[in-house]
Amino acid sequence: MMVSPLSAAEKVHGKSVFTTFEAAKICDVTPVTIQNWIDKGWLEAYRTPGGHRRVSREALLSFLEARGIPHAFPEKSGPPRVLILNEDAALAASLKEALLRDRPGCDVRVARDGFRAGVLYAGMKPDVVILDLNHPGVDGYEACRQIRRGEAGGDALILAIGGSSDGRGRIPALGAAHCLPKPVDAGTIRRLVREFLSNRRRAALRAPGGFSDRESGSGRARGG
Repeated sequence: MMVSPLSAAEKVHGKSVFTTFEAAKICDVTPVTIQNWIDKGWLEAYRTPGGHRRVSREALLSFLEARGIPHAFPEKSGPPRVLILNEDAALAASLKEALLRDRPGCDVRVARDGFRAGVLYAGMKPDVVILDLNHPGVDGYEACRQIRRGEAGGDALILAIGGSSDGRGRIPALGAAHCLPKPVDAGTIRRLVREFLSNRRRAALRAPGGFSDRESGSGRARGG
């Protein structure tokens, strides 16, 4: 099966830093308008050693959502959110370090018990949940089912770790995308999270009304 190359829109949206021209395309305005927004302090930016302006992905997202401007970014405002439920402090720290190595701005929270996990889950509505099925105080299988059935967890990535061989066979039906045996390879977790976020970004771009859709239309960028 042949994989089509990334469109110009996908290449732009896959970046973590944008030029003023790229930011203008995303906002459907002119580069001059972007520069005016930066000069007025509305849009946060910085200058390269060569004097060129650059806008970070997080700054652009915050600007767009604060002003209700439609965009095709799949993320919620701010960096990706990850919740780790694991009583093994060393393992949880290892997973958190691996994820932050890939995405330094990622919001990674760790819960050692079910109550704390519930509080964090309700507050942060994570994009990714890493769930230890061997947690002594939590029924991981039931937790997985409830996350998938909940409104906030419908599109979250659930990664289950541990569990019995029989349990690993039935956990996908409860909503987990993957179930990894222990000892867990932090690099594998990092790769699965990276792939999930990348695929979700592509899906958002290709959805009706997404940036790719708008780019292929007849409308022209409007000035500010």
